[in-house]
Amino acid sequence: MSRALAARYYTDPEIFSAELDAVFARSWVMVGHESQVAEHGQVLTATVGDESVFVVNNRGQLGAFYNVCQHRGHELFPPQRPGGDEFSVPGLMTCPYHAWVYNLDGTLASARSRDVGEICLPPVRMEQLGGFVFVNLDHGALGLAQVAPGVESELLANAPAAPERVLSWRNTHLVRANWKVAVENYNECYHCPNVHRSFTTGVVDPASYRIRCEGDVIRHAAKGAPPSQSGYTRLGEGADYVAYFVWPASAIQVYPGQVVNTFRWIPLAVDQTLLVREFWLDTAEPSDVQREVIDLDWQTTATEDFGLVESVQRGMSSRGYRPGPLVCEPSGVGTVHSEDSVAHLGQLAVTALGDRAG
Repeated sequence: MSRALAARYYTDPEIFSAELDAVFARSWVMVGHESQVAEHGQVLTATVGDESVFVVNNRGQLGAFYNVCQHRGHELFPPQRPGGDEFSVPGLMTCPYHAWVYNLDGTLASARSRDVGEICLPPVRMEQLGGFVFVNLDHGALGLAQVAPGVESELLANAPAAPERVLSWRNTHLVRANWKVAVENYNECYHCPNVHRSFTTGVVDPASYRIRCEGDVIRHAAKGAPPSQSGYTRLGEGADYVAYFVWPASAIQVYPGQVVNTFRWIPLAVDQTLLVREFWLDTAEPSDVQREVIDLDWQTTATEDFGLVESVQRGMSSRGYRPGPLVCEPSGVGTVHSEDSVAHLGQLAVTALGDRAG
């Protein structure tokens, strides 16, 4: 019988530090959408583990780089907004500290008229999936299509317009829990009938909910709730719910009505995670109906989870906690009555850490 991970995996700062390298520096992490860098000179910044990176459009070609000047380490684009920022630059990128200037391909254009040799910003590997931009700090890692086989075609079958969508809304929340507590909660629906009444009555048919784990991808699928019960069906055609979680901390969802939305979890400390919740619609400004659905989602399902995961984090620090058995289906396919995905995520974490967990 599978059991939950030992509490130290969620509370030990040394394990958290090891994860930043063993997990986040070696995995595909979603940072945004190609629509955010659709024009020449547009820049998108993001945090990957403990690193700051940016994606830039250089005459139609996207490139990704570490967000650090090669002079004395100042960030080229200082953080301003949780979850990432968007900028437009006039064909060149200038460091705010000593005004070293870089071309959009990362090469140094000027060091204030001094000859300092050939210098280039360190590149970051970048690939796209259904319009969404992912990066990987490990240049030797398998490609995104190999890590998440079939996800792009499945996403486009359920939301053909996903590559053309734009960011319409972003909510962020500092969750006082380890990132694994947060993604485990997201990936199991064992708690859904008890906690998420609006989700299990107004978004999906809980009896049809299935969760399938394969490698770095966890697929969620369910029939949509009857149109008479769901506000989401007012947003367009399409009756089913699908979600694709890509290890370690990215998820793309399609709600009934082809409502494309994403989760990103950014680890800040062993007991702090920034949740970035975004909706990708046809226009940058949501309609009144769309805004109503976005608010409903945030005020119910998202907010209901905050208290849950923070309580779990506190419980992990209790002297009285002992990891319990996980309720799993013999088939390995999760339902609203099992937590197979938690066992799968635990195995991914243990495998990635190797002997670093002690």
